[in-house]
Amino acid sequence: MDRPSSLSFASLANTVSYDRFTNVSPLTDKSRMKKSDTLRDEIKDLKRKRILDAASELFFQHGFNGTSVEAIASRLHVTKPFIYYHFENKADILAGVCGRTTAFVAQSAEVAAAGSGSVWERLQSLVRDLCLRVIEGRVYLAVYFREENHLPKSAFRDLSNNRRRFDTALSKLLREGVDAGEFHIPNVSVATQAITGMTTWVFNWYRPTGALTPDQIAEEMVSLVSSMVGRPSRKAGRSRALTSSS
Repeated sequence: MDRPSSLSFASLANTVSYDRFTNVSPLTDKSRMKKSDTLRDEIKDLKRKRILDAASELFFQHGFNGTSVEAIASRLHVTKPFIYYHFENKADILAGVCGRTTAFVAQSAEVAAAGSGSVWERLQSLVRDLCLRVIEGRVYLAVYFREENHLPKSAFRDLSNNRRRFDTALSKLLREGVDAGEFHIPNVSVATQAITGMTTWVFNWYRPTGALTPDQIAEEMVSLVSSMVGRPSRKAGRSRALTSSS
């Protein structure tokens, strides 16, 4: 198949009549600058993510002390100055690795707590998303639990704040369910820690070659949380339906 001929943006623009698009106006200089800044930020974030991915694997395999910035650069086939352009030092890279998942789950919990609609639907969605995110970022979390003692104090405070944000938002969501009569929880604080613990610890036992897919594990967690907050699970509902019909 012939490859399309190469056209510059300028030559392509000259072939287009703006009269055909009456609802589209040419970009202003301000709009171009904004788009350019957005693209630049996206590229920068992508580069940082690649560094964090490589670093997390090396930290997981060799530990924080056993991994050098040079090794991270070598894994990516880049120079050390490239790494130092995006991160101040190795501890800063570790902070990025450890903070990646905790910041996401904290934000997810806050969105669920502040949302509208059924509190149970929001809790289901949160638990499901949390499980899938933990499985996806299991190497990051493993590094976090193993190497957090090497974190700078400022990074440790940020991570602790993310944990508090998550606990506060999840507790708020559970309390809302109790107040609405949807949940039956004797102790919201205990339920918060139980849900957090069982969903987070998936990173330690999940195996890609296991019997369950990530989606199936997430649904099992939703079912367990359903029982924990005093809602009948779908499995129990089906069992009662079969019993009553027999």
